[in-house]
Amino acid sequence: MTGWDGFGEALAEQLTLLGAGSVLIIREGGGTGRYAQFLQSGEGVEAELVGDHGLDPALRAGEAGCRLIVEAGWQPPQDTVYGHNWWTELPWPSASDAYRNLAGMTVTGLRDGLRITGPEALVYEAWDGRRGNRSLVLPLLGLSPKS
Repeated sequence: MTGWDGFGEALAEQLTLLGAGSVLIIREGGGTGRYAQFLQSGEGVEAELVGDHGLDPALRAGEAGCRLIVEAGWQPPQDTVYGHNWWTELPWPSASDAYRNLAGMTVTGLRDGLRITGPEALVYEAWDGRRGNRSLVLPLLGLSPKS
């Protein structure tokens, strides 16, 4: 993988391959609490980007970061289904362009909004909720699984 652009391309491809019931969480290593997550259901993809609520003040997006996250296309936190997180949804099926757009939104949120230095700071966790929460190996991401 080569930086954020390579990560975005890999994420888009990996998202198109997730089966119904799959859950993917991409988080910054070191327990900072900054993450994006995706749930593939039979109806679509639900995506979330962590909001500032609960983050250490130094790690929050703040006003400027929130503006970038909104401009990328994320819906603001509403304290409803998605709690304090930014969110978006894709219907199923969706065109590959929609997954590329979602991956781009995710990169913008993590890189520009939350100021994560690069994808090398990220790890992932994935499982299949329809098959006993069996772990999923997602090599296309180019990330290490969370240990």
